Order: sequence, then C-alpha cells, then structure tokens
Amino acid sequence: MSVPLLALPQASLRVSPHSMFGDDHWQMATGVVGQRDTTFRVDWGFTLPDGSRFNEPHWRTLREASKHLLWSLHSDPPPGRSALSLRSLGTQGTLQRVVLEWMAGRGLARWSELDDEAIRHLFDDLAQRPRDNGTMALSTASNYRTLLRAFYQQREKLPDTPKSAPPALNELGRWRPVERWPYTPDEIAMPLVAGALHLIGEPADTILHMRDDIQALHDAASAKGHAKPGRSRRIRRYLHAAPPIEFVPGQAQPLTVQPMLTFNGMVARLYEACFIVLAYLVGPRASEILSLEAGCIERVQGEQQEMFAYLTGTIRKDAPGDGVPHRWIAPEPAVRAIEVLERLSAPWRAIDGRQYLWLLQVRPGSAIRTSALPIEPLTSSAMNIRLNDGIGAALRLPEINGESWRLATHQGRKTFARFVGRRDRTGLAALAKHLGHVTRAMTDRAYVGTDFELVELVDAQAARETRAALEELLVAPRLGGKAGRDLAARSPFRGRTHDGDLDAYITRLLADTDIRLGVCDWGYCLYRRETSACLGSDKEPNPVLRTQGTCVTCANFAVSERHKPVWEARLKRNLALLERTDLDPESRNLAITRVEESRRVIDDLDLQPADGNLG
Repeated sequence: MSVPLLALPQASLRVSPHSMFGDDHWQMATGVVGQRDTTFRVDWGFTLPDGSRFNEPHWRTLREASKHLLWSLHSDPPPGRSALSLRSLGTQGTLQRVVLEWMAGRGLARWSELDDEAIRHLFDDLAQRPRDNGTMALSTASNYRTLLRAFYQQREKLPDTPKSAPPALNELGRWRPVERWPYTPDEIAMPLVAGALHLIGEPADTILHMRDDIQALHDAASAKGHAKPGRSRRIRRYLHAAPPIEFVPGQAQPLTVQPMLTFNGMVARLYEACFIVLAYLVGPRASEILSLEAGCIERVQGEQQEMFAYLTGTIRKDAPGDGVPHRWIAPEPAVRAIEVLERLSAPWRAIDGRQYLWLLQVRPGSAIRTSALPIEPLTSSAMNIRLNDGIGAALRLPEINGESWRLATHQGRKTFARFVGRRDRTGLAALAKHLGHVTRAMTDRAYVGTDFELVELVDAQAARETRAALEELLVAPRLGGKAGRDLAARSPFRGRTHDGDLDAYITRLLADTDIRLGVCDWGYCLYRRETSACLGSDKEPNPVLRTQGTCVTCANFAVSERHKPVWEARLKRNLALLERTDLDPESRNLAITRVEESRRVIDDLDLQPADGNLG
C-alpha cells in the first residue's frame, strides 16, 4: 500500500552532511579529490522547456514526488537492489532531470502519467537527442531504463511512480553498440608512454629548474616594486636566453615565440606525462592516481630479498567510507614520476596546506605564483581534456584507421593489465625491463594486495593469450621446435580453420588439464618441468635462463610461422657480426652457434609439409 504523501520525509530531513531534503540543491558530497563538486550535486531548480524553473511553486507536486523517488533509491531501495551511495545519487539525478524536462515538455505533471505509451515516446525522443554520432549508445539507453524500472519498483512504497515498467531495450528503439576500446592500442600506447618517459627525465629537471628561476625573478622584481610589465620583461629575457628544450624526443623547442605561454604549456605537460606513467606502468584507477599525496612511495624488501617500490594510496571503488589503503607495485619510472610531481606541486602545497600531488592554481596555465586565485586538485574530467589537447597533441600521436585516437583516463589501467598479462611482448621492448619487474612481483599474490579487479584484468589477458596460442598450435599448418613437431603430428585440427569443434576442444582442454603454456616473442613453451632446459619451477619456465638459445634445444619448445620474423632477424644480425674482421674468437663462435640455431628453426618451418604428413 502506498504511503500517504504527508507521511513522507519533508524539508527537515537531512539528505547529506551538506543538504536538507527541502533545499533547491542537494550537494551529496564535496571535496572528492579528482572530481568537481558539481558531479555530486542534484539541482532542483533547473530550467524547463517553457522557461520556468523546476523549483517554482507551480511544479511543487512533481518536484516533491521526484525528490521522494530519487531519495528512496538510497534510503529504501527496491527489492534485490543495493542502496545507492550518496555520490551515485548525483549521477542518477542527472538522468532524472532529462526525463523531467521531457515530461514537462509533454505536459505530464505526475510520474503516474508515465505509462507504456509515454515511455515509448520518451525513448523515441531520447534516441533523437542531438549528439555527435547521431544515435544514443546502448549503455546510455540502458541507464535511463534502469532508472525508470527502479522508480516503477517503488510503486508499493510511494504515491507517485511510473504506471508501467519500461519494456526491453530492443522494443524501445535501435541503439548504438558501445564501440569502446577498453585499452589504448599499441600503435598509440607505445609512443605515448615513450614520450611521457622521455619528458619526466632530463626535460623535467630542466623545466622545473627554470620554473624555480622564473619564480625567483618574479618575486625579486615584485619586492623592488616593479609593475607587471617590468616583471614580464625580465622573465621573457630569461626565457629567450635559455637553450632549447628537447620536449619531444629528437625535437628541441626554443622559447622565443610567446615564451611564457610556451613554458607554461611545458609545465602542464609534465603533469600529464606523470599521469600517463602511473596509469600505464602501475595501473591504479584515475581517481586513485589523482588522490595521491606527497610521500606516497614506500620501499619494501620482498620474500626473495628483492627490493620493491610501492605506490601507496587508497582504493575507493566499492570500498566502505573513504576507501581502503592500498599499495601498488611501482617500477622505477613511477618512482621518478612521483618525484617530479612532488617538485611540481611543492609551491602549491606550501600555500594550500593539503598534500595532494595534483594541486594547481585555478587559472589554467600559470606555472608561477602571480595571483591569489584558489588552488584546487586536478580533476579527472580536466585530465581527459589535457591528455588529448595537451600531451597527445604535443607528441603528434598516429591515427588509427585514418582517425585521431581519443585518449581517456580509464584506458591506462586496462592497457597496463594488457601489458603485464602479455607474454609475447613483441613491440614492447622499450618497456620490457619495467614490465618484467612488475610481472615477477605480480606472480606472487602477496605483493598484489587488495586490488582484486586489477589482478582479474591481468589474469583475463593471460587467459586470452593462452587460448589464442592453443588455437594457433592446434591448427597451424607448420610448427617447428621439438614440442611443435610432436604436436603437429598428433593434432586432429591441423590445417583446419577455427570452428565450434576446436573451440569446444580448447575449452575442455583448459578445464580438464593442468596445461601450462608459456608465450614469448620467439615461440611457445608447452611447459613440463622434467624436460625444461631452462631449469624452471613447478609452475613455469625460468625467466632468467629462458633465452632463444636455451629454448631452441628444449623438448618443450614450439614455434610457428608468426615467430619466423624474430628468427630471421636473429640470423641476419649474427651473419652481420661474422662479417666483422675485429670479432674475437669467443664472440665469433657464439655468432656461429646462433646462426646455426636460427637456420634450424627457419628450415623447420620452411621444409615441413603443410598437409601434416611428416614422412
């Protein structure tokens, strides 16, 4: 039975530490690092299509019912649903506002007038709302439907709810599938990370030293009573005289045209470079990176006496209260990024008193203290813009399929998991050292801690690679290596294309056996400890002794056509060495051995009949 309206919460109810039920604005949360306060605000005074505002007396009945509906998702959610957090109410309030604007435009004054026909009209109009790509994403349409369904499910508790449950999405219209790359493709990620690593190196030291010099010049001129034009002239002279900065690898940039504007841009790019290094080489969420504080690097000795650096912060997603503390394994570039951030933010932290690493003066582009404008942490939405318009543009990243790639803060975490989960790291040579360190640490769950989602992302990538490798090994027309030749002779799928039988076979193989398949740049390892030439453990090959020369002699080794370029490059490289007249005998013998090994693998692939008949 519905509760009478008079018995429902009224204006005196506190809906958050910042707002009352009767307020025209509900501020559900404030001071969330990395997010603007407006993200968590519900505005009950928005403008309607007829020019009136929703907080005017004319709309009181609908407004009160709307408040009750939204608040109920937190205070008394529908059966089987978890209570929404106060922060989530802000997001739901944005969706509700769109629906309310539509209702007002259609003359609907109560939620109960939202019957099946009206809901279908609503979604017809939502599908036609102006947007860049002309259609609404499936995920967005689903969000509206979920909200209306939740409101409908409150019909036994509240006096004014939608009259009908929304139909299935496929009955409501055609929606654009979400074509979202969860990670940044290698063609973009590699130059992006390489550019960021370059920038936080020597250029960062130069830029930060110049920043401090400029601040000193500014302060000295101010102390002598010089007006702004005089201070600016001194700074311009300093910048004009400065040597060019290799801001982008191989490109020295002078500070002669709009010198202060250009320099401010360089300082801004340092923040973005640090974010990229932390996101792509450590893997926290954007919100977790942007809430980091000074002193967040911790060094610990592991169980094998190896020293590890950790990034210490807080996981907030699905965590109670203000989150739970967490440590992420940090390779040396991440340690360097934190060092740069600490130096970047030091002046702002000294003024503000907070220890956040991403503090900035409100006015964008100000690298020095020239005003009393407020200082605030950088937000995730601002970082999304800066990644594309700032460092992405500066690095002149390549296009994908003829279009510019759109960077987003969430891509770093997914790309990191993909990097770590990959065993075939062809094309990742520049990151191999850093990734190897992290990979070794993550194999021991004791080092991973409570970021379970990150572990799942890494494991999922490794599982995908294992499955793809098994498929290739089972169907490849040619295989080399001792294990490869044996498998090729026995595989019932050799030479076949992918089909349902193969898929089912691989699924059964992964479920019913303890198969351990190692993937690397130069081949596959069908790992068995007893025949391991690299003296591996019970679980996996020895990463230290696992080399091309070791693998080629191992009974566990298999190589396919896709690995042939690696062996051809090895052959070419060592043949070139043998042409040198200054090569010492030991090096010459090693080169000869490698030439023979490479030729043996290549011949194995070239000479093996494609029909599976090994003769």
